[in-house]
Amino acid sequence: MSDYDALVGGGQSGLAAAHHLRARGLSPAILKAGDEPVGSWPHNYDSLTLFSPAKDSALPGMPFPGAPDRYPRRDEVVDYLRRYAKTIDTDIHVNHRVLTVDHDGRAFTAQTDTGTAFTAPRLIAATGGFGSPHLPDLAGRGTFTGKVQHASDYRTPDDYAGQNVIVVRSGNSAVKIAAELAEVADEVVLAIRSPVKFVPQRPWGARHAFLVHRHRHRPRRRPPSGTC
Repeated sequence: MSDYDALVGGGQSGLAAAHHLRARGLSPAILKAGDEPVGSWPHNYDSLTLFSPAKDSALPGMPFPGAPDRYPRRDEVVDYLRRYAKTIDTDIHVNHRVLTVDHDGRAFTAQTDTGTAFTAPRLIAATGGFGSPHLPDLAGRGTFTGKVQHASDYRTPDDYAGQNVIVVRSGNSAVKIAAELAEVADEVVLAIRSPVKFVPQRPWGARHAFLVHRHRHRPRRRPPSGTC
């Protein structure tokens, strides 16, 4: 199938990319391994909440509904992505997992597990990170009698009630999961290489995302005439 200008993954980044391609008169095809183009969001843990408010979490062309300063939950994001996908005037091929991609010097050909091949001169590999979670081969893991679980498999803290838990690393998901586990587990430890450095959500009374945006888009001052 070669009637497309671009092949794009089916997560939130892919949807945004497809929106911009359509705005420029191009015809992309969205390829999604799952049964709907909403990325990995339905598979995230139950209590997941965005770390940015609704007004800073929208994709191009469609505001996030509800109060602008609230922090949307997982299921709200899934619903939003479902509605957003319907606004993009392009073909969305679900249940098509891309197995290989080849390039012949002119175009990319994506071969899927359905036996269908898609060809286009552009390819955007918006694959996300939850499709192939990595568990390192730690020394002693083979004889460890406890449970080792990747964050992508975590759903609720109920299975950890009364247990001792080590959460490796201190990113957003790790800290959120650790805080949730601390409500039911006997002991929760964050295992990290260096002390945790937390950034307040509202330093100096303003949202962190707002300050970063203002800094990135602040006009550069021109030096006075006669100086370098």
